Amino acid sequence: MAVPGDTADEGLGGFSPPHSGARLPPKPLPAAPGECQAVDSLACMLRTSLSPLARARLAVALLTQVPADVLKLALCELDGLLRRDFVGMLPAEIALRILAHLPAGDIARGAALVSRQWHAVAMQPWLWRRLFRGRGWALDKDRRALYAALPTTADVDRSLLRRAMQQAASAITAASAATLAPAVAAYSGVDVSRAQAAASADDGERWLLDGGAAAPSAGSLAAATAEAMAATGGGWWARAPAEQRVWAARQRQAQRTGFSPSPAPSPLACRWRSAQQQQQRRQGQLAVDWRGLYAENHQLLANWRTGRCRVDRWDAAHPESIYCLQLDQHNRLLTGSRDHTVRLWHVAEAGSQLTHLATLRGHRGSVLTLQAEGSTLVTGSSDATACVWDLRTFTVERQLQHADSVLSLRFNDRWLATACKDCLLRVWRRDRGYTDMFELTGHTVAVNAVHLHGDMLVSASGDRTIRVWDLTTRSCVLTLEEHARGVACLDFDGQHIVSGGSDRSIRIWNVQTGVCERTIPNAHGDLVRTVMFDRRMDVVVSGSYDETIKVWSFATGALLHKFKNLHSSRVYRLMFDRTRIVSCSHDRSVAIVDFGAGLAHARQLA
Repeated sequence: MAVPGDTADEGLGGFSPPHSGARLPPKPLPAAPGECQAVDSLACMLRTSLSPLARARLAVALLTQVPADVLKLALCELDGLLRRDFVGMLPAEIALRILAHLPAGDIARGAALVSRQWHAVAMQPWLWRRLFRGRGWALDKDRRALYAALPTTADVDRSLLRRAMQQAASAITAASAATLAPAVAAYSGVDVSRAQAAASADDGERWLLDGGAAAPSAGSLAAATAEAMAATGGGWWARAPAEQRVWAARQRQAQRTGFSPSPAPSPLACRWRSAQQQQQRRQGQLAVDWRGLYAENHQLLANWRTGRCRVDRWDAAHPESIYCLQLDQHNRLLTGSRDHTVRLWHVAEAGSQLTHLATLRGHRGSVLTLQAEGSTLVTGSSDATACVWDLRTFTVERQLQHADSVLSLRFNDRWLATACKDCLLRVWRRDRGYTDMFELTGHTVAVNAVHLHGDMLVSASGDRTIRVWDLTTRSCVLTLEEHARGVACLDFDGQHIVSGGSDRSIRIWNVQTGVCERTIPNAHGDLVRTVMFDRRMDVVVSGSYDETIKVWSFATGALLHKFKNLHSSRVYRLMFDRTRIVSCSHDRSVAIVDFGAGLAHARQLA
């Protein structure tokens, strides 16, 4: 009997519980044959003449008259009547569905320790996948494809490794290619810089810069891996099967999370599982360790709550102040500065290394805002232009003229919207080659921030208002006005707006009702310059001119953490994903706060 909706690699297929049938009944109390018949006759008579409560009182009175050793035998027999081992008695599929109603902590620290039977059922992938998805969690498909394309780490010689890496290079999706080289290096425990240096500068660098626009050649990828292998004498790949090392890491993680690790796998089991993983990779699949992912996501969220993190900071990333940045899922970091340039970086998967890849020059003023998607980059500047770049060639494809400084911009597949110091919003149709442009009027002073979601545009201005626009009708459908001073920043997810401004407050608005649901007064000691939120994570992150970055609860507005020493001057821009906060400042530095440090698969979480 299979659970409906389960796939072969994630469900119950191939599951053979170590038990069969119901639990064996306890041995009956010893007695002579004549006594047994007399007792049965008396019990039958009492069953019809006495109520259940009276029979229970009679049983207690009789038990108090028997010796202790006989009483123990009687209690053992009663125990079999009072408690039922449903895991042992029911089919595995039904037992799994019952256990799925327990909290994950009770399953890991309680049910899994009852017996071998319970442990076998409690460790089933289907159960942990259901718990994982029940929390609203998901996997990043691009990053999952990356790990599926990596070779196995069982005992392989260098020639096998080379062929495996060539296969990985051809199998990896274009969207994930940008992170393959650093991930392979981190996966194999070798130095990223040496692995990248082994590839040709042309091929290897272009592959990272394109952000997945074109996959690297198999030759450069294999050469990089072979060079890294030679530099470490075989290193991590040849020392031990992967599962034994993973198990050791989970032992350490269990001390923090409370999730008990599974027993250490034997070398024979590791080789068998490695062969199984090779077969799955040939089929384009990789078995998901749902329990491990649940434990890591649980720990990741706990890190956000407790402030457990690693901080990396790079001083003098630009010669002058850094006004804007973006870190994407391929670990590409883009920064825009007062020095009129945009710099492209690669952030190592471990987060401790920032590699400069390219410098883009095209503006004649400070780069105040930017957004990148795939191979397209759009930047706005104080030189009154917005430039559309092709990151594959590092050339400006189109220059959009404005009347004053471009302070903010956002684009999606259909629209490009810019906010200007001249109080106007300008909107271009990207799907028509930027030929159709219109202006939105209504703000009375500079428009400081914009955000797009579908056909809805939200703008924030120094006139103390936030306006919601319908781009299909080119009209303002909602105006929000509770800030006491100018609004400097906002974030929008289609349902809620989080804003911050010169009044030092953070406000959370419901777009459907137009109501300010929550206000955090005096959130910072100075102007709130940048803000971002994620309702699913229950997190709001803000940065201010008071040189601090703060993490708040979206649901309650409670302060979770305050980072005081990340920057020594005004914080201009920040953004975050599930594992990291990245920020830039007037002090020319870039800082990354990594809550996923030490969690092997945290980056796979969407």
